[in-house]
Amino acid sequence: MPRIYKLSRTGLKFLYKVRYHRGHGIHSPFVYNLVTKVIEEKTPYHAYEDIKFALEGTHRHYRLNKINRFLFRMVNYFGAKNILEIGSGYGVNTLCLTASSANISCISVETNSSKYTKAQELYKRWDRDINLHTGKDLPVPEQKQDCIFIDMNNYNFSHVDLNQYLLNLSYEKTFIIVKGIRTNKRHQALWRSIMDIEGRTAALDLFNIGVLFFDTKLYRWSYKISF
Repeated sequence: MPRIYKLSRTGLKFLYKVRYHRGHGIHSPFVYNLVTKVIEEKTPYHAYEDIKFALEGTHRHYRLNKINRFLFRMVNYFGAKNILEIGSGYGVNTLCLTASSANISCISVETNSSKYTKAQELYKRWDRDINLHTGKDLPVPEQKQDCIFIDMNNYNFSHVDLNQYLLNLSYEKTFIIVKGIRTNKRHQALWRSIMDIEGRTAALDLFNIGVLFFDTKLYRWSYKISF
C-alpha cells in the first residue's frame, strides 16, 4: 500500500509561499490587487512610526510584526471607519486597526483582566475613539461594521452563535479578518464554520489568518495566499 505522508507545519507554510505568490495564478482582479497592493505591500507608512511612539510608554521593546502591519494596510486600503475587534489582547492590534484615520470608531473586547488593564493604559496614549469592553457577552453595535477582526487566541467562542452574530453586523462592504485559524484543531473547526457563513463571497486563507468578504460583485471562491 502507498504511504501517506503528513506535511509538517513548515512544509505547509512552504506550499503557501509557492502558491499564488505575487498574484500568479489568480484570475480575480479584486484578489490580485489585494495581493499585490496590500498583502505583499512593503511601503514604510508614517503610521508605523506613530504606533511605535505610542507603544514606547507601555510596550517599550515591542516591534511591529507582519500581522500588525497587515491589519493597518487592510483598514487603510478599504477605508474602514467602523471596526469591531474581538480579542484585543494588550491593545497593539487595536492601534494598527485605527491608525489610518482619526475618524475611525473601534469597539474592542478583551475578557482577560490583565490584558484589559494594559490595553486601557495604551489607549490613553492614542487619540482614537476606542470603546473597550470586558465580560462574557459580546457587544451589539447599533450599526453594521466595516471591519471585524477576531483573534481566536484571545477569546473563547464556545458560548456564542458566532456566525449569526457576525451576520447581524455585516453588510456588502464588510470584511472579516480572523487570526489563529490553525493554532489548534478547535480553531480550525471554528474557521471552517465561519467560512460557511451566509452571504460570504471571496475567502482568503493566509495560513494562520483568514479573510472573508461579502461583496456581491465577487464570486464565492477560496484562495490560498502566500503571506
